[in-house]
Amino acid sequence: MTDDRDRWERTLSDLPLGSGGFGTPTIKKVKERIKMLERRARRRRQAAAASVVALLIAGAVVFRGELAELLTHEEAAKPVISENETTTLNIMYWDSSGFMSLYGQPFIIRHPSVRFEYSEYPGKNANLYSLTPGIDTFKKQLENSPADLVQIPLAYLPELTDAGLLKPLDAWMKRDGITDDSWQTAVKQTVREAGGGGLYGFAPEFTGYALYYNRKLFRENGVPEPTDGMTWDEVMNAAARFQGLKKNGKPVYGLSFGYNSAIWAEAYSIGTSQGLRFADAELGAATIDTPAWTAIWTKLAEGHGEGWISNEPPLKWEGNVEMKDLYAHDPFLNGRSALTYASSSYLRNISQAGSQMGLGEDDWGVLSPPTDEGSRGTDGAFEIPFVFAIPEKAPHADAAWELLKYIMSPSQANRLIRFPHGDVLPTVAADAAAADSRSAVFYRAAVDPSRVIDAAVRNADPSYQRVASAIWTESNDRTQSLPDGALDVPELLKALQAKAEQTIRDAQAKSEARR
Repeated sequence: MTDDRDRWERTLSDLPLGSGGFGTPTIKKVKERIKMLERRARRRRQAAAASVVALLIAGAVVFRGELAELLTHEEAAKPVISENETTTLNIMYWDSSGFMSLYGQPFIIRHPSVRFEYSEYPGKNANLYSLTPGIDTFKKQLENSPADLVQIPLAYLPELTDAGLLKPLDAWMKRDGITDDSWQTAVKQTVREAGGGGLYGFAPEFTGYALYYNRKLFRENGVPEPTDGMTWDEVMNAAARFQGLKKNGKPVYGLSFGYNSAIWAEAYSIGTSQGLRFADAELGAATIDTPAWTAIWTKLAEGHGEGWISNEPPLKWEGNVEMKDLYAHDPFLNGRSALTYASSSYLRNISQAGSQMGLGEDDWGVLSPPTDEGSRGTDGAFEIPFVFAIPEKAPHADAAWELLKYIMSPSQANRLIRFPHGDVLPTVAADAAAADSRSAVFYRAAVDPSRVIDAAVRNADPSYQRVASAIWTESNDRTQSLPDGALDVPELLKALQAKAEQTIRDAQAKSEARR
């Protein structure tokens, strides 16, 4: 017991002034009080010993976590990504140089000790431009890959999630106080639905379409301006009111589709926005020669024949071509098209060339994309190209999570706005996009998540891709040399139906031969 008393006295004597809120006089009185009570307490110590032991045992059970912290020296936790030791992350992304430019290099600036290595992207050797090699091929490579972060087509997310191959991200988000409040609403709704309600991937980018219109042309010709939520029939009717008009001796169009369009591409742009297919879900029957496709082709043929849909000849060039030449060939940019249907990247075209070609800042506006009557108010052409996910067996999952957080950060979103690529917009609303009222149309887009996922699954099916490719080629061959007004729509759709059916039969025969 003397040892216990001495230990307490040494502890009290070593306390610095003011330690624990006690000054030196108070500590001295405590020490004197201990000595005075020592003799009185000695007689009771043996009787109390058993009780103390019992209490200690009970306390150890109830407060074992707290006791462990008090009785052991806990080392400070190492950061997930050390600033001194190299952290190597394995990435499965279709283009390693593209990954470094978009995500890797800015992340290394923040974490200089990070290094990247890459797993082969599934199917890339077979087709450099195919990001959808088939779910079975993708799943097999994912299961055998050491990747910490993988690029996954949206179409594959449901099946990979159900197979337990991806880590859920909600717990990490809750732990680190990360929210999806700043994400484009349609993106987060769709990605969660693809994950069965949970979040198993982050989609940093999305693509959307819009209807751009020339206010000046509408005002000058007494045509009411278009409005949000129009159907394609309403758009076509508005465009038809510009038939026969001219500007500086050149025709004015009611509707155009960019600087280098073709009627078959226009038909499929409209059909895609309405959810139309070339074949049924089981790829058992072609669905080209149908009333819905007939209506689209008929209206386009009418517009081209009567001249209220752009009839500009395709721009032909050899070697390199400057963007100013492409812009000059675009009837909307040069002020001779009242409406144009284009992706979000068209905002850059207008910004870079519109004012130079007479399209003033107040002369144009942008509206939500048109669709069919049954889907009025939704964006049928909305797409999520891919998601980033962390495999369930990722060797460096925590470090991959830090990278994923950066990819979905406002700073990275601002980089994507400053250095854009393709038609995509950042899912996280960047400051630059938020400040642009015209970009807002893409961030407020409403979608049917199930429809977006179904379209992604359809377009990711290699068998469906073969049917679509055959139809595009046949359509181009049959329409590119036709004079305006000479298109026989029933005959064309009959031929396209036959081409699709033949492609399906060939695929079925190959499948049976492999069995």
